[in-house]
Amino acid sequence: MAANVIATTKTQGVVFMTELLSIKDISQELGIPQSTLRYYRDIFMDYLPAMGEGKRKRFYPEAVEVFQAIAKCMHQNKSADEITNELNNRFSRFIEVDPEPQESSATYSQTNEISQTQALSTISPIDGSALMAVIASQNQALQQIAATINMVNGQQEELSSLKQEVTRLEERLETELTDHFQLVEARLRQITEDKGNNKPKSFWQRLFSC
Repeated sequence: MAANVIATTKTQGVVFMTELLSIKDISQELGIPQSTLRYYRDIFMDYLPAMGEGKRKRFYPEAVEVFQAIAKCMHQNKSADEITNELNNRFSRFIEVDPEPQESSATYSQTNEISQTQALSTISPIDGSALMAVIASQNQALQQIAATINMVNGQQEELSSLKQEVTRLEERLETELTDHFQLVEARLRQITEDKGNNKPKSFWQRLFSC
Protein backbone atom coordinates (compact mmCIF):
# COMPACT_ATOMS: atom_id res chain seq x y z
CA MET A 1 0.00 0.00 0.00
CA ALA A 2 1.53 3.28 -1.16
CA ALA A 3 0.96 6.53 0.66
CA ASN A 4 0.65 9.68 -1.48
CA VAL A 5 0.65 12.28 1.29
CA ILE A 6 2.14 12.57 4.75
CA ALA A 7 -0.03 14.58 7.13
CA THR A 8 1.47 16.22 10.20
CA THR A 9 -0.49 17.11 13.31
CA LYS A 10 0.78 18.99 16.33
CA THR A 11 -0.62 18.17 19.76
CA GLN A 12 0.87 19.76 22.88
CA GLY A 13 4.16 20.42 21.12
CA VAL A 14 4.50 16.86 19.75
CA VAL A 15 4.40 16.39 15.97
CA PHE A 16 2.75 13.24 14.60
CA MET A 17 3.08 12.05 11.00
CA THR A 18 0.19 10.15 9.38
CA GLU A 19 0.01 8.47 6.00
CA LEU A 20 -2.92 9.69 3.90
CA LEU A 21 -4.52 7.50 1.27
CA SER A 22 -6.12 8.35 -2.05
CA ILE A 23 -9.18 6.65 -3.51
CA LYS A 24 -6.80 4.72 -5.75
CA ASP A 25 -4.81 3.45 -2.75
CA ILE A 26 -7.96 2.26 -0.98
CA SER A 27 -9.26 0.69 -4.18
CA GLN A 28 -6.08 -1.36 -4.55
CA GLU A 29 -6.16 -2.43 -0.90
CA LEU A 30 -9.85 -3.47 -0.82
CA GLY A 31 -10.25 -4.58 -4.42
CA ILE A 32 -13.24 -2.26 -4.91
CA PRO A 33 -13.51 -0.10 -8.06
CA GLN A 34 -12.70 3.57 -7.55
CA SER A 35 -16.07 4.63 -8.95
CA THR A 36 -17.81 2.52 -6.28
CA LEU A 37 -15.67 4.01 -3.52
CA ARG A 38 -16.50 7.52 -4.76
CA TYR A 39 -20.19 6.63 -4.60
CA TYR A 40 -19.76 5.45 -0.98
CA ARG A 41 -17.77 8.61 -0.21
CA ASP A 42 -20.47 10.97 -1.53
CA ILE A 43 -23.20 9.32 0.57
CA PHE A 44 -21.34 8.60 3.84
CA MET A 45 -18.65 11.31 3.86
CA ASP A 46 -19.44 12.23 7.49
CA TYR A 47 -17.97 8.89 8.65
CA LEU A 48 -14.83 8.98 6.51
CA PRO A 49 -11.90 10.78 8.16
CA ALA A 50 -10.17 12.81 5.47
CA MET A 51 -8.57 16.14 4.67
CA GLY A 52 -8.39 18.36 1.60
CA GLU A 53 -10.99 19.20 -1.02
CA GLY A 54 -11.97 17.85 -4.43
CA LYS A 55 -9.35 15.77 -6.22
CA ARG A 56 -6.83 16.60 -3.49
CA LYS A 57 -8.93 14.94 -0.77
CA ARG A 58 -6.97 12.23 1.04
CA PHE A 59 -8.20 9.76 3.66
CA TYR A 60 -6.76 8.71 6.99
CA PRO A 61 -6.04 4.98 7.36
CA GLU A 62 -9.10 4.63 9.63
CA ALA A 63 -11.28 5.28 6.59
CA VAL A 64 -10.39 1.88 5.12
CA GLU A 65 -12.40 0.07 7.79
CA VAL A 66 -15.36 2.39 7.20
CA PHE A 67 -15.27 1.67 3.46
CA GLN A 68 -15.19 -2.06 4.22
CA ALA A 69 -18.25 -1.76 6.49
CA ILE A 70 -20.14 0.21 3.84
CA ALA A 71 -19.29 -2.32 1.12
CA LYS A 72 -20.46 -5.21 3.33
CA CYS A 73 -23.77 -3.51 4.03
CA MET A 74 -24.24 -2.77 0.34
CA HIS A 75 -23.72 -6.47 -0.50
CA GLN A 76 -26.42 -7.26 2.07
CA ASN A 77 -28.80 -4.90 0.15
CA LYS A 78 -29.29 -2.64 3.15
CA SER A 79 -30.81 0.80 2.65
CA ALA A 80 -28.89 4.03 3.17
CA ASP A 81 -30.69 4.64 6.46
CA GLU A 82 -29.82 1.17 7.72
CA ILE A 83 -26.16 1.64 6.76
CA THR A 84 -26.13 5.04 8.48
CA ASN A 85 -27.47 3.49 11.69
CA GLU A 86 -24.80 0.81 11.62
CA LEU A 87 -22.06 3.36 11.01
CA ASN A 88 -23.40 5.39 13.92
CA ASN A 89 -23.07 2.36 16.16
CA ARG A 90 -19.54 1.46 15.04
CA PHE A 91 -17.83 4.73 14.12
CA SER A 92 -17.77 8.38 15.10
CA ARG A 93 -18.64 11.19 12.77
CA PHE A 94 -15.57 12.95 11.38
CA ILE A 95 -15.23 16.71 11.92
CA GLU A 96 -12.25 18.49 10.41
CA VAL A 97 -10.87 20.93 12.99
CA ASP A 98 -8.47 23.81 12.49
CA PRO A 99 -5.29 22.88 14.42
CA GLU A 100 -4.86 26.40 15.79
CA PRO A 101 -8.35 27.91 15.99
CA GLN A 102 -7.66 30.29 18.87
CA GLU A 103 -4.75 31.99 17.16
CA SER A 104 -6.68 32.32 13.90
CA SER A 105 -9.69 33.68 15.74
CA ALA A 106 -7.57 36.22 17.60
CA THR A 107 -5.88 37.30 14.37
CA TYR A 108 -9.25 37.73 12.64
CA SER A 109 -10.60 39.71 15.60
CA GLN A 110 -7.62 42.06 15.62
CA THR A 111 -7.82 42.52 11.85
CA ASN A 112 -11.54 43.24 12.08
CA GLU A 113 -11.02 45.84 14.83
CA ILE A 114 -8.27 47.57 12.80
CA SER A 115 -10.52 47.66 9.71
CA GLN A 116 -13.38 49.17 11.72
CA THR A 117 -11.06 51.78 13.23
CA GLN A 118 -9.74 52.74 9.80
CA ALA A 119 -13.26 52.95 8.40
CA LEU A 120 -14.38 55.22 11.23
CA SER A 121 -11.30 57.42 10.85
CA THR A 122 -12.21 58.13 7.21
CA ILE A 123 -15.57 59.66 8.20
CA SER A 124 -15.20 63.42 8.24
CA PRO A 125 -17.27 65.72 10.49
CA ILE A 126 -20.50 67.00 8.97
CA ASP A 127 -20.16 70.43 7.39
CA GLY A 128 -23.01 72.62 8.72
CA SER A 129 -23.08 74.94 5.71
CA ALA A 130 -23.19 72.00 3.30
CA LEU A 131 -26.07 70.50 5.28
CA MET A 132 -28.02 73.77 5.14
CA ALA A 133 -27.43 73.96 1.38
CA VAL A 134 -28.85 70.47 0.95
CA ILE A 135 -31.92 71.35 3.05
CA ALA A 136 -32.47 74.55 1.06
CA SER A 137 -32.22 72.61 -2.19
CA GLN A 138 -34.78 70.10 -0.95
CA ASN A 139 -37.15 72.88 0.13
CA GLN A 140 -36.89 74.48 -3.30
CA ALA A 141 -37.65 71.17 -4.96
CA LEU A 142 -40.69 70.69 -2.71
CA GLN A 143 -41.95 74.17 -3.59
CA GLN A 144 -41.62 73.42 -7.30
CA ILE A 145 -43.54 70.19 -6.84
CA ALA A 146 -46.29 72.01 -4.93
CA ALA A 147 -46.54 74.65 -7.68
CA THR A 148 -46.81 71.94 -10.32
CA ILE A 149 -49.57 70.21 -8.36
CA ASN A 150 -51.50 73.48 -8.03
CA MET A 151 -51.17 74.13 -11.76
CA VAL A 152 -52.43 70.65 -12.58
CA ASN A 153 -55.35 71.07 -10.18
CA GLY A 154 -56.23 74.39 -11.85
CA GLN A 155 -56.15 72.81 -15.28
CA GLN A 156 -58.38 70.00 -14.07
CA GLU A 157 -60.91 72.51 -12.71
CA GLU A 158 -60.85 74.42 -16.01
CA LEU A 159 -61.32 71.21 -17.96
CA SER A 160 -64.26 70.26 -15.76
CA SER A 161 -65.84 73.67 -16.35
CA LEU A 162 -65.41 73.29 -20.13
CA LYS A 163 -67.04 69.86 -20.02
CA GLN A 164 -70.04 71.31 -18.18
CA GLU A 165 -70.36 74.12 -20.75
CA VAL A 166 -70.23 71.62 -23.64
CA THR A 167 -72.96 69.57 -21.95
CA ARG A 168 -75.19 72.67 -21.61
CA LEU A 169 -74.65 73.58 -25.28
CA GLU A 170 -75.51 70.06 -26.39
CA GLU A 171 -78.73 70.11 -24.38
CA ARG A 172 -79.65 73.52 -25.79
CA LEU A 173 -78.94 72.43 -29.35
CA GLU A 174 -80.99 69.29 -28.91
CA THR A 175 -83.95 71.34 -27.61
CA GLU A 176 -83.72 73.85 -30.45
CA LEU A 177 -83.53 71.09 -33.08
CA THR A 178 -86.57 69.38 -31.57
CA ASP A 179 -88.59 72.61 -31.69
CA HIS A 180 -87.44 73.28 -35.25
CA PHE A 181 -88.48 69.84 -36.49
CA GLN A 182 -91.84 70.20 -34.76
CA LEU A 183 -92.43 73.53 -36.53
CA VAL A 184 -91.43 72.05 -39.88
CA GLU A 185 -93.73 69.09 -39.36
CA ALA A 186 -96.64 71.36 -38.42
CA ARG A 187 -96.02 73.56 -41.46
CA LEU A 188 -95.98 70.57 -43.79
CA ARG A 189 -99.22 69.31 -42.28
CA GLN A 190 -100.86 72.71 -42.80
CA ILE A 191 -99.68 72.88 -46.42
CA THR A 192 -101.09 69.41 -47.07
CA GLU A 193 -104.43 70.37 -45.56
CA ASP A 194 -104.59 73.59 -47.58
CA LYS A 195 -103.99 71.71 -50.80
CA GLY A 196 -106.82 69.35 -49.90
CA ASN A 197 -109.21 72.24 -49.32
CA ASN A 198 -108.35 73.97 -52.63
CA LYS A 199 -109.01 70.84 -54.74
CA PRO A 200 -111.62 71.58 -57.56
CA LYS A 201 -115.16 70.31 -56.85
CA SER A 202 -116.66 67.62 -59.06
CA PHE A 203 -119.80 68.17 -61.22
CA TRP A 204 -122.07 66.56 -58.68
CA GLN A 205 -120.50 68.58 -55.80
CA ARG A 206 -121.18 71.80 -57.65
CA LEU A 207 -124.72 70.64 -58.60
CA PHE A 208 -125.87 69.75 -55.13
CA SER A 209 -124.13 72.69 -53.51
CA CYS A 210 -126.44 75.07 -55.36
